[in-house]
Amino acid sequence: MKGERNAQVYQVGPHLFGTSSTIPHWKTEELIPSLKPFLLSLDTYKEKELKIAFSLAIQPESETQEEDHAKYRSLIEFEWESATCRISVIPDTDSYLITILAPNDPKEYTAYFFYGFTKGILFLHATEADAFVLNNILMMIYAFNTACSDTVLMHASVIKKDGKGYLFQGKSGTGKSTHSGLWLKHIPGCELLNDDNPIVHFNRKTGEATVYGSPWSGKTPCYKNDSVPVGAFVRLEQAPMNEIQRESPARAFASLLPSCSNLKEVRELNNGVIETVKYLAAHTPVYFLKCLPDKEAAEVCFEATSCKWLHYKPKGTRYS
Repeated sequence: MKGERNAQVYQVGPHLFGTSSTIPHWKTEELIPSLKPFLLSLDTYKEKELKIAFSLAIQPESETQEEDHAKYRSLIEFEWESATCRISVIPDTDSYLITILAPNDPKEYTAYFFYGFTKGILFLHATEADAFVLNNILMMIYAFNTACSDTVLMHASVIKKDGKGYLFQGKSGTGKSTHSGLWLKHIPGCELLNDDNPIVHFNRKTGEATVYGSPWSGKTPCYKNDSVPVGAFVRLEQAPMNEIQRESPARAFASLLPSCSNLKEVRELNNGVIETVKYLAAHTPVYFLKCLPDKEAAEVCFEATSCKWLHYKPKGTRYS
């Protein structure tokens, strides 16, 4: 980051990343306010000689040159929030091209990343879509760059209770946010840590998993620079009753992996995520909750996960 113009450094979870720009008076956190709680002073960064996971240079579109993207090998293309993203490989290099067709912008955004996603350049259009594109690029690259550092970006809603973090996972529409809301309403002393994309890090020395808030919390404005040890992971499924059981390590692995952001097409990154999930499944409690969107569901879940019960049924034995 030395010598770069309008540079900022952010710490999200246990990792740092930096942004800079040729745009006069640029401050990334002004375009993306959710980054403000994670801004690290440059003096602290320099004095402690901290290492950043990746850096992103932000430039106006006028500084790029049009080229034929067809010459790059497409790695993956996917859609989210009415946007289309394509990641392509630049031949004979460890570099990548990311293009994004954002909502309400007819022109594609382009970003180039070098040295395995550690250094990048993003060209902005000076339109309302800039914030959407920059925010999602940062989230995506954070997930890629920390994949081999015992860290995963998870799709989950997280409640903080009694110094522990409880992560609710499941397919879109399962009711993760609804279940968090039930804890907040019916379980005293709860606090929402993140509602969509928390960071989870596993410490191999201590065998402990930690969940962190992040600048990415979906539609819920909850951007907390805070962390707690993981109390439990809970996979949710809608059902006509409330029933919870603890998963075996094998089933826990299968339960956790789909919730982790991953670039499966790059073997090293995919293996890094798999390795982290193996540790999490082996060392942290993972539960499967069949539930209704009601008060009893929150109480059943809290009682089982906080006491580490193996099994719970409303009208039967609580242990198995």
